[in-house]
Amino acid sequence: MLGDVVEDFLTDRATLTRRGLNDKSRAAYRQDITAWARQLHADAGGDPEADDVLALVPISGLTDQNVRIAYRSLRESSAAATCQRRVGTLRLFTHWLQLEGHLLVDPTLRIEAPERPSRLPAGWSVDELRRLARVASTPREGTDRRRWPARDRAIFAVLVTTGVRAAELCSLTVGSIRREPDGETLLRVIGKGDKQRNLPLPPEAVDAVDVYLTELEARFGARDSADSLFLLTSGKQLRPGALNHLVETWIRLAGVPKQPGEAAHAFRHSAAKGLIRSGVPVPAVQGILGHEDLKTTGIYVKATAADTRDAVLLSPAREVLRETAETTA
Repeated sequence: MLGDVVEDFLTDRATLTRRGLNDKSRAAYRQDITAWARQLHADAGGDPEADDVLALVPISGLTDQNVRIAYRSLRESSAAATCQRRVGTLRLFTHWLQLEGHLLVDPTLRIEAPERPSRLPAGWSVDELRRLARVASTPREGTDRRRWPARDRAIFAVLVTTGVRAAELCSLTVGSIRREPDGETLLRVIGKGDKQRNLPLPPEAVDAVDVYLTELEARFGARDSADSLFLLTSGKQLRPGALNHLVETWIRLAGVPKQPGEAAHAFRHSAAKGLIRSGVPVPAVQGILGHEDLKTTGIYVKATAADTRDAVLLSPAREVLRETAETTA
């Protein structure tokens, strides 16, 4: 049964993968294999809602015909990106099963995964970013105690100049801010696969973060380098759900269009497109965003000039932060 070999496969993947497999990656592989097993079981007349479906599908059920039938159903019910990922997982799994002597033929050879849509993410214009910055930075009368303008402006500044993901921003610690001897300030970000990248923070973003750090210490006392950087007004760590709710509030009050997907992720698209327009080459943008594959970054169109070290300093978001600095004075 598939359930008898899945853990061995995941252990083998962890050994072969350069950085190993974290819990999230292991769960993703298992989820994809379970999706295939559930569909194969349903196609064979079984209950698609069975609990331990991996224990119900034999390895011998991974035939060319069975996989093609299951693939048609999965393709109809899943987004192209999800289907593409699941095909990739199954190919890794069946190849391993062949190497281990469990299968004689790879049943995925005749499957062609759908291409991911190449639609360019919209992002926000400079004028829309300006309106969002003013909303994030300006104290409002009569609002609840959860409002914290200095923190919100610092969050806005980091999101718009670095393009970090929501989870990456929420996992930042006080020690993630590094002051270099030459005066440069770097942001140490832990991305997908626990891969680290160091991003230059432009002076305008540093100013916003420093104002927030002063208020943070005044509210909650001296901070250790391992303490979470961005907190709720209750003192608890900011989580992606709360971050997206915060950004949705900015969007509503600023009257700017809501972008598809998670609210905070639109800053990532805006940052990438701003760098591209400023002439930053795609490989440099790839390094800033932490993309594994250059093709992922390539959707933000072609670009030339500048290097990774100076890329963030070219962002038009700096103008937005300068223009709105008077709001918090």
